[in-house]
Amino acid sequence: MASAPEFLIRDAGIVEDDDQFVVAAFDAAIPYLTSIGSHEQWGTTPFSHRKGWVDETVQQIKDSKSSARQSDNNKNGVLRIFIVEKECNADGPECFDPRLVHYRVSSDRRRYLSVGFAFVRENWIPSYIESQKHLQIPESERESNIYLEVMVTDCRVGSLRRGAGSALIQGIRDYGRKKQKKAFWLDGWAGNDKKLIRYYEHQGFQVVRDFGLPRANQAPWAGTLMRMDI
Repeated sequence: MASAPEFLIRDAGIVEDDDQFVVAAFDAAIPYLTSIGSHEQWGTTPFSHRKGWVDETVQQIKDSKSSARQSDNNKNGVLRIFIVEKECNADGPECFDPRLVHYRVSSDRRRYLSVGFAFVRENWIPSYIESQKHLQIPESERESNIYLEVMVTDCRVGSLRRGAGSALIQGIRDYGRKKQKKAFWLDGWAGNDKKLIRYYEHQGFQVVRDFGLPRANQAPWAGTLMRMDI
């Protein structure tokens, strides 16, 4: 699945150590979010230190790889994980930076650096959204949607990740069109002056409504539900 010429999007699990890349990129997001004042979004504990999280994530990548092989799979809630890559010049200094360790080499010897990923589900609404009675989603769109569960660009690659989020969103939207879906939904953290929400608005999503999720001994987690036509 191709997006803008600068990036390529592929299924997770087809390159060795994709699972390690996903785990490392998730962990790298924690200090980055803290540095921009968004530590309340995902907390400060590395994902890899959370009980059972790594095993669950590795299994999700295996499930996604299996789903990708079944092109006619339209089961509700089916998970697809997409990785966005950027071609890097084999003679350029960026390919020798020790931080940039996850890449693949194509049959024509081109190097593609992994710079982000997205977890996507079909015909699915998260239970925490369903529990919000004021968030009304049309029945027709419950049965024909793409839901962006999470999207991460790898902070460790610096400016090489610029534009990767946009490429992922466009690629997922193209995927939704091929699957004849009607709507593209997501929910984002609404704290820190809604910086993340404004980013998604810039990508073409429209705000549906805000919501809050209760947390033990903390203020509710602030979120915003958003949608885009496919």
